[in-house]
Amino acid sequence: MKNKLYLLSVICLGIISCIDKTPDAREIMDQAMQSHGTSIAGNGTLEFNFRGIDYSATRENGRFTYKRHLTINTDSIIDQLDNDGFTRFKNNQPLHLADSLSTRYAASLNSVVYFAQLPYSLDGDAIYVKYISQDTIQGQAYHEIEVTFDEDGGGEDHEDVFMYWVNVDDFFIDYLAYSYCEEECGYRFRESENRRNLNGVTIQDYNNYKSEKAQPDLSKMDDLFEEDKLIKLSDIDLKRAEFTKN
Repeated sequence: MKNKLYLLSVICLGIISCIDKTPDAREIMDQAMQSHGTSIAGNGTLEFNFRGIDYSATRENGRFTYKRHLTINTDSIIDQLDNDGFTRFKNNQPLHLADSLSTRYAASLNSVVYFAQLPYSLDGDAIYVKYISQDTIQGQAYHEIEVTFDEDGGGEDHEDVFMYWVNVDDFFIDYLAYSYCEEECGYRFRESENRRNLNGVTIQDYNNYKSEKAQPDLSKMDDLFEEDKLIKLSDIDLKRAEFTKN
């Protein structure tokens, strides 16, 4: 009788453990990165045009170089951000800029490249991932993952908070939301579209929305999206995108 009771207790504890076990957010994000081809992106060059401006992101063995090509009046301007910092070139000659301008230009260049290659870089030491819940959007099941950043190593925007909806079937990120505070604070929700594979690296465009509410719950913005309570702001489209492996 004691053996039967012991066996029953073990079975019950096992069932409770299975029910209570929260999926590993880090494992899910790693699978999402694999689906998006981030390991391949770590050694190659992505080139694209965003809102009429040409960008490139080159990476090789931990080194990176981001570039943005502009024409101001008749001058050729190249903004470059790499492991050593930010430099602006005018007609191939480096310019001396105030620190405030360098910081602003570097942040805007980094932001465009960051969003273009998400979820690349979401495995850094300053990245914290947390499993929120399993959710559904338009009938499809998703892992809802929160991403926050350590102040040490988290960059200029370390206070930003991101929410990713990772498809439970293929581990692609179909939706994301984030909060930010720059000159003003805001909340955004993005719906992926036009997903394509470029030599093993997946990139996608987005429909970009904001909430009618001033301070929405970030994890509930998918509900607002389904209820048609978000306002579309813009299309985030990467034109003429190409990826070349090293």
